[in-house]
Amino acid sequence: MKIKNLEVSLLCAFLLTALIALPAYAQMGPGGNSGMGNSGAGTGYGMAQGYGFAQYDGRFNGFGSMTFEEAADTFGIPVEDAISDLELPEDLDTQLTILEIEEQYGVSGQEIASYMVMNMQQLNTTLNPRGRLLMRQEAIQAMRAGRGNGMYFMRQGSFAYGNFTTFSFDESGAIEDFAVSGNLLFDSVDVSDFEYLDEQVTETTAFYQGADSQILIQDSPMGIFQVRAFADKTVTYNLAEGVTASLEENISSELENAVPIKITSDNFEGYLLFFRNPLAEDPDVDINGTEAEISDDKITVKLVEDSVAMFRASPMQPSLMQTGYRYSNNYTYMNQVFNREIATGRFGAEMALRAGSDYAPVTNYAPVGLKIRERDQDRIVLDVESELPDGRVVYINVDNETINLTNPDRLRLRYDGTVIEEAGSIDELFAGGSNPLCYRQYENGTASIAVYIPQFSEHEIIIDLEPEGEEGSEDLEAQDEEDLETGESAAQDEEGETESSPAFELGFAVTGLAVAYGLRHRK
Repeated sequence: MKIKNLEVSLLCAFLLTALIALPAYAQMGPGGNSGMGNSGAGTGYGMAQGYGFAQYDGRFNGFGSMTFEEAADTFGIPVEDAISDLELPEDLDTQLTILEIEEQYGVSGQEIASYMVMNMQQLNTTLNPRGRLLMRQEAIQAMRAGRGNGMYFMRQGSFAYGNFTTFSFDESGAIEDFAVSGNLLFDSVDVSDFEYLDEQVTETTAFYQGADSQILIQDSPMGIFQVRAFADKTVTYNLAEGVTASLEENISSELENAVPIKITSDNFEGYLLFFRNPLAEDPDVDINGTEAEISDDKITVKLVEDSVAMFRASPMQPSLMQTGYRYSNNYTYMNQVFNREIATGRFGAEMALRAGSDYAPVTNYAPVGLKIRERDQDRIVLDVESELPDGRVVYINVDNETINLTNPDRLRLRYDGTVIEEAGSIDELFAGGSNPLCYRQYENGTASIAVYIPQFSEHEIIIDLEPEGEEGSEDLEAQDEEDLETGESAAQDEEGETESSPAFELGFAVTGLAVAYGLRHRK
C-alpha cells in the first residue's frame, strides 16, 4: 500500500511540474530559443536569426532594426524600386525600421527580407552561387506561403521563381542563375544579338521575344528551356560549379555536328538537344548547319535559321531537392529515348500535371495540340489533335495526388473509349504501326504515361482508375490472386494504401508556340 501511495505521489509531482513548465516552454522557439517562431515578426526567433538568411549572409543580422533605407543600401536595391515592388506608400518615411514598417503597414519583416534576397545587387563576396541559390529557394518559399505550391512563376525584379525552375533575365539576351529542382545548372546563357522586343511571364511559361530569336522557359518537372533561332545565332551556356557536360553519342539527332549533350550535377541529369522548329514556315528546312561543342566549363552552340536548342531535365520532384536520389535504370533509359525522339522529330508533345497546381504546362515538339478537357479527382480527359499525316507519341507526367497511384494496376488508359494496348518497351511506341499503344512507368510517386497516336485528326485520351469490385475488373482480380499466391501479405497491402487526394479544378496552360512564332514578324 505504501508503494502505491508513493507511485501516486510521484505521478502527481510529475504532472504538477509539467503544468508549470508548459506555459514557459510555449514561449520558446525552435532549439529552446525564446521567441515567436522562425517566420516570426517583432523581436521573435525569426528576426533574431535574420529571418532564416543570417546563416548565409551575416548582413541579415539585426535586419529588423535596420531602417528601410539602410536595408536597401546594404543590398544594393534602389529605395524607390523596393517601395514600389513591396507596394508600400510612395511617401514612406525611409527612416522607419523594418519592424516599424511591419507594425504600421502590415508588410512583414520576413517578406521584406525575402525581397532583399531575391533582388540583392550588392552581393556578399563570400557567398558562392550554391549559397545564393539556397537563399533564394528559402526566400521564394516564404513568399509563396499561403499561395500554394503548384507550378507557376512568381516574379521579383528580374528574377522568375517557379516551384521547379528559377532564373533571372537580362534584356541583353542573357539568362542567369538557371536552376531546376534545386540544382544550379547554368551561371548564364547568352544569346548573341538578341535585340529585346517584348516579354510575357504568365503562369507556367516565361517568354522573351528578340528581333530574330526567342527564349521560352517553363516551370515544370522537365525544366524546359528553349532558344529558338530565326537567323544564325550563337548561344553560350556557362556551366555552374560542379556541373559537367558530355556528348551523348548513343542519342543521335541526325545532325552531323550537334550531338545531344548530357548535363549532370550530383543527383540530377538532363540533356541539351537540337532540333527543327516545329512551326517553321518551311517544315522541311535543313538545319544541318547547327553545331555544338564543349570547352572547359562552357558549351557553345551555333544555331541556324529555324533551329532550336533546348534543355530538358529528367523529371524530378521538388521535394527531392538536395537529396541523394538516383534515377532507376528503366527511368533513365525511357528519358533517353524521349530525348532521342525529340531530336529526330518523332515526338509530338508532353504535359505535366500536379495536384498542387491549376496549370499544366504543355511543350510542343510537332504541330500537335494537347490540352485538358476535364480534370477531376483521379480522372483526366485529354484532347489530342493534329493535321500531321503520320503518328506521334505524346507524354503525360502526373503525380500521386492527381491520380491515386497507390495501386498502379488500377490505372486505366483509354483511347477514343477503348482500353489501350500496353507496349513491352518504350521503343515499341516509336516503331510506328496502325494501332495505338501505351507505355507507363512509376517512379517516386509519379507516373510517366506515353501514348502512341497512329493517325491524327481528333482523339480523346482518358486516364482514370479501374473501379474496384465491379464487373469488368477481371484483370485486377487475377492480379490480386497472383499477388496472394506469391506470398504478398494482406498487411503489406494495407500499409501501401493511402487516401487519394482531391485534384484541383480544370486548368491548363499551353506554350503558345503559334502566337510566339508570329511575334517575330511584329518588327
